[in-house]
Amino acid sequence: MAIYSAGRRRTMIILLLSSILLITLDLRGNAVFNAARSGFGYAMRPFEIAGEVVTRPVTRVWDGMTKVDDLERENARLQQQIDTQRGDQVAAQAALQENYELRRALNLESLAELELKTCQVIGSSPSNFDQRVEIDCGSLDSLRVGMPVVNDAGLVGKITNVSPETSIVMLVTDPLYHVPVKVIAEVDPTPSTTAPATVPSGLAVEDVTTTTTSTTTTTLPPSSTSVPGEGSVAPDVFGSTTSSTSTTSTTTLAPIEVTRETGVLDGFGGDRLPRVSFIADSPLFGRVAEGDSVLTAGGSDSLAPPNIPIGRVANVIPGTGVEGLQLEVELNADLERLNFVTVILYTAPREASAIQ
Repeated sequence: MAIYSAGRRRTMIILLLSSILLITLDLRGNAVFNAARSGFGYAMRPFEIAGEVVTRPVTRVWDGMTKVDDLERENARLQQQIDTQRGDQVAAQAALQENYELRRALNLESLAELELKTCQVIGSSPSNFDQRVEIDCGSLDSLRVGMPVVNDAGLVGKITNVSPETSIVMLVTDPLYHVPVKVIAEVDPTPSTTAPATVPSGLAVEDVTTTTTSTTTTTLPPSSTSVPGEGSVAPDVFGSTTSSTSTTSTTTLAPIEVTRETGVLDGFGGDRLPRVSFIADSPLFGRVAEGDSVLTAGGSDSLAPPNIPIGRVANVIPGTGVEGLQLEVELNADLERLNFVTVILYTAPREASAIQ
């Protein structure tokens, strides 16, 4: 005996075909179905809101019971990160002050002593074809061709054209942009254990714990015992006790920055990262690695003063033959969202001597 009669099978087939037809019409878009769906959603919205109001306290209680440990761990991690950042900020300020005082003592140029001019970008944003922007400062503001332009993140470019009230800035990514740079890395010296502690010359010492080695010797004086009737007896055994305590000292060196290599940064257009060329693959100061910092090198021929942050090494490209390495640099500054920039009123030493 058949499970379903002919009438039931016919009804199921009709329902199936109707469902396929309705789904097809809905996927292709239909004003009637769209209106019905919107009306149904509008009618059910109060019930959805009521359900959310009823279930929200239960959901919060459940989350508080099951996620409290995770939240406490996340809070502790974030607090530790904040404390670390505060410590790094204090250390950075102290290092900047020390660097400034040292440069003044050695009569070296420093960014802190240079005049700055803040300007607003009024030209169009850079594109893949034009890597230049216009700012609202000019020769009336003491701007000159070649002066470096920065923002809070780092190097942006240089002045290439100056009019009385406006100027054109060539960005770092422009194919015609070139600037000498240096690649540095922060080296964290491993704690060394010596006896006694010695510190390499020129390195700052954060914490040096030194203990001495002492040797104590105790000698008992000779004594003789007279026994009645036997005269003098040989002296007693001399007692000699020597105690020695030897300890080591641990020297913790502060992280230092090592200049690994120098080269020239060249722009490669807005759709490619700038590159540093003429980098020797030499392990003398450690090999260049991804994440190393890139700063301006300065010098008599450079239009930019030293130690302006540029970015970090993103990729290390091996050279062929006698060619050195090439480094792709990820810039600190976001050149696509420039609003306010700062022009460093700096003149290269060679140009300054020529003017004088």
